[in-house]
Amino acid sequence: MLYCLENEFIAVKIKGTGAELCSYYDKQKQREIIWQADPSHWKRHAPILFPIVGKVNNNIYKLEKETFTLSQHGFARDQEFRVVEQSDSSITLINIASETTKEFFPFDYALKVMFSIFDKELKVTYRVENPSLRKMYFCIGAHPGFNCPFDKASNFSDYELEFEKTESSDRILLNDNGFRTGKRAKEWLSGNTIKLSEDLFNQDALIFDDLKSTYLTIGSKKKNIKERVKIGWFNYPHMGIWKPLNNAPFICIEPWNGMADEANLNQDFKNKYGVIHLESGNYFECFYTIENISK
Repeated sequence: MLYCLENEFIAVKIKGTGAELCSYYDKQKQREIIWQADPSHWKRHAPILFPIVGKVNNNIYKLEKETFTLSQHGFARDQEFRVVEQSDSSITLINIASETTKEFFPFDYALKVMFSIFDKELKVTYRVENPSLRKMYFCIGAHPGFNCPFDKASNFSDYELEFEKTESSDRILLNDNGFRTGKRAKEWLSGNTIKLSEDLFNQDALIFDDLKSTYLTIGSKKKNIKERVKIGWFNYPHMGIWKPLNNAPFICIEPWNGMADEANLNQDFKNKYGVIHLESGNYFECFYTIENISK
């Protein structure tokens, strides 16, 4: 099922599978902002990462006395969601725990995803509810991909990321298998810009856990590039920035709660870095925003 939201500025499309954003089309600029999932580069648009972000060692995790298997980024991105609310400017989809999900993640949960539009801004809210009688542990993150370069006349290296604030941020380092090494490149991000290039991602994603900014923009200082894509986030303490090393014409800006395991660190899931502890009957919310703006 494909769901649509539209106003005079933008048209947004969402897949029922994974409640995945698959289009943000700027009607004035006549340009698609979201990566269109060419499988030769990356077959997804903007998957939800739940109940883990990244990988657990050997795809296995411990929770107290039990052991479960869970593949990279969890299972929500492949689950079917149904509509629970809809209006002209918003739609809310839900996925709830089943006997199948409990084979991988032993909790009752309700995962709601609300998409709402106002003028040119799209807001995507994740809400995790714990209807059970026990505490629940989980991670959750967003993984939207953005077309970059913006047109055929420019190159990926013409673009940069510009952060809201001046940063002095450590980069969390990964090994060749996508696990944290336990080491950091101190103050790797110094200032408020990252100039984009293909070799920037030779050591996998850029990962930060100490950003002060609450938004960044993708854009270029070239005079003929008149747009910037603004991505904001709330209640996400971690950030991943990624693209595959095959000259793929997109970049992913990924606000997270949680991240990949540290290599060979086999902790209990409830002690995993960034995991959220959600009490019985409570809920957790976070959101990100997308807006295509002119200079």
